[in-house]
Amino acid sequence: MLITILGLFSGLLLGITGGGGAIVSVPALVYGLHMPMQVATTLSLFVVGGSAMLGTYLKRKEVDWKKGIIFAIFGGLASPIGAYLAGRISETVLIGSFAILMLLVSFLMLRKSFFKAKASDLNQARKYSDNNIWQILPVALFTGLLTGFFGVGGGFMIVPALVILNRMDNKPAAATSLFIITLISLVSIMNKIHEITVDFKLVSIFMFGSILGMIFGSMISQKISSHISQRIFAIIAFILGVYMLFDSFFHFAI
Repeated sequence: MLITILGLFSGLLLGITGGGGAIVSVPALVYGLHMPMQVATTLSLFVVGGSAMLGTYLKRKEVDWKKGIIFAIFGGLASPIGAYLAGRISETVLIGSFAILMLLVSFLMLRKSFFKAKASDLNQARKYSDNNIWQILPVALFTGLLTGFFGVGGGFMIVPALVILNRMDNKPAAATSLFIITLISLVSIMNKIHEITVDFKLVSIFMFGSILGMIFGSMISQKISSHISQRIFAIIAFILGVYMLFDSFFHFAI
């Protein structure tokens, strides 16, 4: 029952905000089900990848398959490095690092909700681009690194990279981002799955709750502005990030 509720909550936020599934699911698994961080980050990839796969199918007409595949190839190359590094550090350091990531994402989301980029600013950024997919190579590598290390999708970096560096509109960029996350998550799962014993029953129940949550969250998102949904996510991510940071420091101190 608890695993379904946690999955429902994660999916609800994903449906409302359009992102941040792993940012919420990892703390839910660690603190709600008392899982080791390594196990939680691996299981979250199933949730992130499964949700992204569903989203890719629903938005398949808007996906730029060529750019998505190229981005995912380089992200997939960096993913094993992230998984290797995650397996070489302590649980406490991994939790603390994840907490810092949550606080960073919270800040970026909150900033985005209050400050809208001017068209002139976007044009200034875009003039350095000749619509060359290779310009997003550093972002692709870093996204893969994050996915392998933390078990997160990295959509908060992928979408801006596609919009600014490749002159894509927001809708196709978001759809292509889901396709990229699906592929990188799959590679990350293949790299991590041999390190733990996966409870597929638990994963299925969590994903079931997440899918239900996404459906309800999507309905709610149509009733509120994107700025409000971003602030909701930012506040929740900030609270969880602060809690995890203090928790990691407490364990490190003792």
